[in-house]
Amino acid sequence: MDSIDRRFWRYVRAQWKPLCVALLCSVGVTAITGLTAYLLEQVIRSMDMRDSALLNRVSLTVIAVFGVKWFFSYGQVYYLALAGQRLTARLREDIFAHLQRLPLSFFQSRQVGSIQSVLTNDVPLLQSAVFLVRDVWDAPLRIVAFMVYIFYLNWQLALLAFLFLPMIAALIRRLGRQIHRITHQTQGALAEISAMVQEALSGMRVIKTFAMEDRQIGRFVRQNRQVLNHSLRGERRRARLRPTVEFIGAISIALVLWFGGQQVASGRMTTGQLLSFLFLLHQIAQSASGVGAIQFTWKQVRAAAERIFREVLDMPPEVYDPPNAIDLPAVQGAIRYENVWFRYPASVQYALKGVSFEIQPGEVVALVGHSGAGKSTLVDLLLRFYSPQEGRILLDGYDIQQVRLASLRTQIGLVPQQTVLFVGTVAENIAYSQPDSTMDAVERAARQAHAHEFIDQLPNGYHTLIGDRGVRLSGGESQRVAIARALVRNPKILILDEATSALDPPSEQMIRQVIEEGRGQRTTLIIAHRWSTVQIADRILVLHQGRLVEQGTHAELLQKKGYYAQLYQATQLEVI
Repeated sequence: MDSIDRRFWRYVRAQWKPLCVALLCSVGVTAITGLTAYLLEQVIRSMDMRDSALLNRVSLTVIAVFGVKWFFSYGQVYYLALAGQRLTARLREDIFAHLQRLPLSFFQSRQVGSIQSVLTNDVPLLQSAVFLVRDVWDAPLRIVAFMVYIFYLNWQLALLAFLFLPMIAALIRRLGRQIHRITHQTQGALAEISAMVQEALSGMRVIKTFAMEDRQIGRFVRQNRQVLNHSLRGERRRARLRPTVEFIGAISIALVLWFGGQQVASGRMTTGQLLSFLFLLHQIAQSASGVGAIQFTWKQVRAAAERIFREVLDMPPEVYDPPNAIDLPAVQGAIRYENVWFRYPASVQYALKGVSFEIQPGEVVALVGHSGAGKSTLVDLLLRFYSPQEGRILLDGYDIQQVRLASLRTQIGLVPQQTVLFVGTVAENIAYSQPDSTMDAVERAARQAHAHEFIDQLPNGYHTLIGDRGVRLSGGESQRVAIARALVRNPKILILDEATSALDPPSEQMIRQVIEEGRGQRTTLIIAHRWSTVQIADRILVLHQGRLVEQGTHAELLQKKGYYAQLYQATQLEVI
């Protein structure tokens, strides 16, 4: 049993209480089924003897026995379902919690739909594991118990009946291996479909703009047909099992009828015993078919478990705190980069090459450069989304790699280029970074972000629901809510990551006011694509191919007539 099997069965064992109840109920159902064979023999015996009193007693006993079986059957089904639902609920919680703790690089290298597929397609398959526990216990128990009984009835007939068992076992083993391989392919194709749907729904505006609806439909149809083909291959193999087993079983039953009929004719066996034997043989055949189902179900469950563990739960979580990490005290906002070198895990080229600079508390600093110059990478390192390969970053003299991550990030406010607002009210979105914020604090942050005016005009003010991703707000309004969310925790460092690049001039002007009002009170880092925003900075850091090539004010850099001046002069529009 490998690591995945052990960890998977740990989830199953956690549900031992309902599983034990279900298994005890299974024993009850098996015992009553065996008793049914005996009662069937007694019914035939009473009919042969024309004993009405015996027939009446047996008939009443059948009713009582099946009344008891009702409770056992109910307990078996309910407690198995209870264990299965609890198992999948716990697994979903663990997967979601683990996803929250994974580093940013994990999500940047995978499609969102593929990750969602693990929760929506793979986890439900593992619910079948509780039925495996029942079947692994129940099927062998029924086979052994009923085999003992039929050997007791007629050992010669029993040996004849089991001539074909090795053939059935070989068939089940072969088809099981094929099902395991096909299930892997099917789940992988389903993950690609989930990713495609997520991509299409997120990019619907682009799809419609370029009239690419038919192309998207064609892509989806091709991928969906691939899932269909994989699924049908698996179903063909599953469909092949039962009739094949039944055909082999029919040959066995025909031999039993032939030999048993001769036994009854010669008086060595009664008609009731032969019917009881056939009834038990049918139960054994059903249990044997259940053993085949165990093989198929286990292959499916294991394929899903492999995807869940290897693609999510086995991924190393973000290293939050090194040994002996300290809490970062309240900072003033002094930032220093010392000879920082960094390259992304999947890259061979450095994104930053020996970058060194210092920012004073309360200073407004703009980062400028072409795409790929390293601007966002500088910010990612400050937030410790990644760690540099060489050099260090200091905040008020503290090496950020040696402090507790939570104490670092709580003192930094980030406003990303792509605004993300969550389903809920405006107040809930502003308070997201500081959940215990009072309404006064929420409103104060909104006023600082120049968002109070438009929020006050909403139907329910701060209690207005803004929908999925804030679609009921304009781009500028959403961005100001995002700024309020960053400001509500009163950070000493504010990062605006291209926060004005997609805004109209009035909205951009309001955000520039936020920057001006925070000057001297908090350190502000601006990744800007607009010269109007860059020019209000106290200092501009110019990056080119991962290196810091210039720094100074807008006027100073123009006078140098260096790389910054070339950028500025080459840009005819208001955008870098």
